[in-house]
Amino acid sequence: MPMSTDDKQPLYARWRNSDASRNFHRLGLIVAAFILAAGLLLMAKDGLGLRFWDLLPSDIPILAGGIAIGLTGIGLASLAGYGIVRAIGLAIDRSV
Repeated sequence: MPMSTDDKQPLYARWRNSDASRNFHRLGLIVAAFILAAGLLLMAKDGLGLRFWDLLPSDIPILAGGIAIGLTGIGLASLAGYGIVRAIGLAIDRSV
């Protein structure tokens, strides 16, 4: 129980309740969604050019590994885009 009677919120509560934080969170989600959609479209375009009837059974693990690496890269790029936008929002919110 605090000893003082002033009703000041902690600094983190002010930052978490700010409109800038909320808006940059939404913007970060939009940027991450665009990166994810673009990456998946590029993977689908590349997959359409693949001739499935020429694949050997030994090629399937290599193809699965390439898909896994591609999806991991797209996920990391989306996460990085979201983090960069949130960092910009944090810098702007602290400067105001």
